[in-house]
Amino acid sequence: MASISNREKIDLDERLNHVDYGFFAKDYRPTKFALGFITFIKMVNGSMGEENKSPIIHYDMLDQLVKEWQNLFVSFRGSAKTTALHEYMILYLAVYGKMEGFGKVNVGMYISDTMDNGIKSMRTNLQFRWDNSDFLQKYVPETRFTDVRWEFINADGKKLCFRGFGASTGVRGFKEYGERPTWCGFDDLMSDKNAESPTITRDIKNIVYKAARQAMHPKKRMIIWTGTPFNKSDPLYDAACSRSWNTRTYPICEKFPCKRSEFKGAWEDRFSYDFVSNEHESLLESGEISSFNQELMLRITSDEDRLVQDHDLTWYPRDKVIQNRSRYNFYITTDFATSDDSKNDYSVIAVWAYTNNKDWLLVDGLCKRQLMDANIDALFRFVSMYKPLGVGIEINGQQQGFISWIKGQMIDRNTFFNLAGKGKIEGIRRSGSKIENFKMFVPTIKSKKMWLPEEMKNTTLVTEFLEELRFATGEGFKSKHDDVCDTASMLLDMEPFPPSQDAIPEFVDDEEGHHAFFNDDDGDMYKNSTIF
Repeated sequence: MASISNREKIDLDERLNHVDYGFFAKDYRPTKFALGFITFIKMVNGSMGEENKSPIIHYDMLDQLVKEWQNLFVSFRGSAKTTALHEYMILYLAVYGKMEGFGKVNVGMYISDTMDNGIKSMRTNLQFRWDNSDFLQKYVPETRFTDVRWEFINADGKKLCFRGFGASTGVRGFKEYGERPTWCGFDDLMSDKNAESPTITRDIKNIVYKAARQAMHPKKRMIIWTGTPFNKSDPLYDAACSRSWNTRTYPICEKFPCKRSEFKGAWEDRFSYDFVSNEHESLLESGEISSFNQELMLRITSDEDRLVQDHDLTWYPRDKVIQNRSRYNFYITTDFATSDDSKNDYSVIAVWAYTNNKDWLLVDGLCKRQLMDANIDALFRFVSMYKPLGVGIEINGQQQGFISWIKGQMIDRNTFFNLAGKGKIEGIRRSGSKIENFKMFVPTIKSKKMWLPEEMKNTTLVTEFLEELRFATGEGFKSKHDDVCDTASMLLDMEPFPPSQDAIPEFVDDEEGHHAFFNDDDGDMYKNSTIF
């Protein structure tokens, strides 16, 4: 599913950047165990059936149990990870008494957030499945349920006992039938109520790495940890960054926002593009977009980590600029990718209006995966529309070849423009990493010298820009891409000339954020231009 090693030490955000649900559509073949387990679920439910088709991510989860003994599954809310990997797994072991490649299981532990929540819910669900399944009653004719102890005796007389524990309860010394447990399931150990509690965090680490681990059989172990991360202090987040766990990540979709045609979901039969879009729009309008990112996209960048906050951004009405182009000088910055493959970076072209107050106003552009010939066509189209004083083209590495290509196209198209650069060098040679360059650009944003157009909020260019800004941290970009931010930071390498008019756009603060307003009564003052 990913192009990185499961045992490579990288953080959760980087793992999410490598999620590729397209893999399942072309190259994926589930294991025999996964296929058999999904068939088992259908036999348990019988004529009742399931509300939705089993998602391909469940097959991938089950595959891991055949390969590894210490597995961590970080998955979005509603992905039925508890149902598949704990509830049905306990029932599977009750029926068959063993798992392929692992052997017999007699004793196991199920550990969740609290006795009153996770443990009580699991007991209720297990008993409901058994009470309503002819298949289970036939092959597991005898069960004994208490709040914390669940015992099954199958048709062959094989016994299985699972014991439930809360994350803060004692596990030491647990045995059944004189045996230590060989199976342990950790499930949603952190809850909403205790997500900020250092004491609970320590308790969770203790039960995962000390109490439960050391209570298990020393030579035969299967550990399954499932959850959705709450914050960077969540032990689940730390574990996802560790080499010791076989970690798999499953956001609700590869990326959002995106176009319908680009949507690749984890469980599209249940969570369609329309569902995800409605959730995103609703939480965005409610000011709770962080909940969408955490619960569904598994992104855990906190406000404290962000280099740019939402209130740092300035929004303005674009139509005022378009109607009065002569008030501004225009510049273009670019970041070209050379492939239209869905896994590659975006090609970005940003058109900026420069005011006599030395403000940068984004007015147009594109953010798209396309071949270089399409990039050239788009660049010349924007040049014809805005007559920029300078165009920034990066010349690091192989990009040096873009300059000669563009100059040749100038002759062929009879459209000429200045290529920004330092001294006699045409093109911009950038030094440092992308995040280092962007950090130098952050003061421009925070001082309200970069404005974004209200009318373009739903365009790919601006939505991707906002996504990258939201996940730009001191440690680096935690977003899947960094192309628009890199294009914006190129403005520092330009040598712009402000227009000569005396008046500047009027700027005010309002209750909802910073916006720019223009005083139309001063129209006669805007006479001069260095472009038109």
